[in-house]
Amino acid sequence: MARKVQQIGVVHIITNLESTGTALMLYKLLAHTDRHQFEPVVISLGTETELCQRIRAHGISVHALEMSTNLVVGWQIFKLTQLLRTLKPEVIQGWMYHGNLAASLANLSLGNRLPILWNIHNTLYDIKQEPRTTRWVIELTVKRSNTPVRILYNTYLSAEQHAAIGYDTQHTHVVPNGIDTQLFSPNAYNHANMRQRLGIPEDAIVIGMVAHHHPLKNHALFIEAAHLLLQHQKNVHFILAGQGITADNPHLAPLLQRIAIPHHLHLLGERKDIPNLLNALDIFSLTASHDDGFSHSVGEAMACGIPCLTTDVGDLPRIIGNTGRTLQYQEATPSALAFAWLEWIHAGEVWRKELGVRAMQRIQQHYNIQDVTQQYQTIYKELVHHGRTDGVLFPLQQAQFGRNVTQ
Repeated sequence: MARKVQQIGVVHIITNLESTGTALMLYKLLAHTDRHQFEPVVISLGTETELCQRIRAHGISVHALEMSTNLVVGWQIFKLTQLLRTLKPEVIQGWMYHGNLAASLANLSLGNRLPILWNIHNTLYDIKQEPRTTRWVIELTVKRSNTPVRILYNTYLSAEQHAAIGYDTQHTHVVPNGIDTQLFSPNAYNHANMRQRLGIPEDAIVIGMVAHHHPLKNHALFIEAAHLLLQHQKNVHFILAGQGITADNPHLAPLLQRIAIPHHLHLLGERKDIPNLLNALDIFSLTASHDDGFSHSVGEAMACGIPCLTTDVGDLPRIIGNTGRTLQYQEATPSALAFAWLEWIHAGEVWRKELGVRAMQRIQQHYNIQDVTQQYQTIYKELVHHGRTDGVLFPLQQAQFGRNVTQ
């Protein structure tokens, strides 16, 4: 790793660089890293992806090792160890279960010379629901969880859930996801322009969700609630965007044929203009039953000044606070969601905009990517210069857990 003397070399080892929430958070961290102080390198255990190229565009080296994550042992760890010998970093940061395990096993091969950090952005409601190979890796990481100098979670709920299955709690810190508040911000031009492009009247109420198609995202709940709301409020349009969110999706087609609200429901698929799209909304809703704990799309909508009405997955009650509303998922029926939307519509535009301003300010004050990046960098510097991270961030022992926290 050729770098300036004053730079700290940080190698990030991640399971893959698919466009998941965890990989995108790593991308944002890398894009905002102070390159005068740090020289990051990324090692993906997976294959080449578009995100690899996006990271390289920032002048950061990416090594895609194309390993089988079904077996993170043996010659694969030897290959990773040899690469680390060449890179000579000061800090190793693991991401995701397989990336964390690979980082620790490679460091073991190096004689545990380097400080290791793990990063977990996954909620774990029931380990039995995880794929068998992932469950095996989780069980191995439980046994190795006293080896990293810090385990970084993006939500308090995730930290609590992993502690419950045996993860070491002495090394736990919570570092939230960061939102790029320069990219995601209120924009009146985009509000009007996007509505015009989609054929949505300027005076319509627009409710939307950005989430890839997955059973846990529960798009059916959103669509059925939309159908019910239209029976009471005609001037409403609904936007759904994300990978797989198209009319020809075989999992959605039967529901769409039964509901039949084509003139009010806009299925946009995967989009590259999410900041513009969010600005077209009056209300953002996430109807997930489980999530990664910290929804990027909710944080991005809040940063755009859009009030959020969501289910209470992950740390969303804590993140949204008093700037929106979370519904208990067990009680989030289509009729309950439609009624909640109707209440917000009747509350009026001024009230919704006031909520949106508070949401924007909350993200700017607590979850902006610059501050989150600084938290990571503080950890790295303290590890290298002092061999510890005392007093950094939020220790698990001091955290207050629970779905009703709104601080």
